Amino acid sequence: MTRKTASEVGESTDQGNEKNVALETVEDKAREALKHDHPGKACDVTVRAHNRDHDSTHSVTDHLIRTGEEWIGVQTWAEAGGGSGVAVKDHGETLQVEALELDHDLIADRIRSEALDAIDTHEEVGRPVKPFTALVRNVTEVADDLVTRWQTGSEQVVKERLYEGLAGWTGRTAWTAHEDEAIYIEADRAATWFIDEHVTGDVSDDVEATIQDIYVEALYDAVGDHRSRQTPHLEYGVEVTLVD
Repeated sequence: MTRKTASEVGESTDQGNEKNVALETVEDKAREALKHDHPGKACDVTVRAHNRDHDSTHSVTDHLIRTGEEWIGVQTWAEAGGGSGVAVKDHGETLQVEALELDHDLIADRIRSEALDAIDTHEEVGRPVKPFTALVRNVTEVADDLVTRWQTGSEQVVKERLYEGLAGWTGRTAWTAHEDEAIYIEADRAATWFIDEHVTGDVSDDVEATIQDIYVEALYDAVGDHRSRQTPHLEYGVEVTLVD
């Protein structure tokens, strides 16, 4: 085994100390931010904690904090005697987001199934079924389009909400809270695109509404895979990376 020289040991120790000092500085910023984080108070520390998500079982809370210089991801927890602990999970100057992955196959299967049901229902009463047969025929492209629209919306909307202090936060996942219209908006846009691209002739309001409903159900199923007790209202969602 190669023995380190005294200078190498000293250099390594210095680097370790620098990292520890840097981390302690970030932790101090986080503590200061949480101390001043009060909706009714103005403070010199331009910091926000974004929708703390409380885990009552372990008294653990996730925070995403914004200072004037950087973002800080921290966890806090209650300690015996009334104190609280703080741990820096991540920090960086730049916030990067990437939309959560949706299950393409799940969406395609749900769209296909609902479209086939719509064909049966409309045939029974003599209504047009061509839009629904086109939906089945192009289901892979349709599912890809719907997922792409949702992911694009997620990255744009959640990032905006993070800067506004209005997004949910747990672990590394940020999400919009109580925005039920998100799924309806993407379903409406996707249905309009599908009709323009794949359906010839006029489409009745009833048929268009049915296609939109099919999209909504499929998207709800896929988005639901990412919901949990901590993210019950997730409509748009992203994974967050903090980088220097």
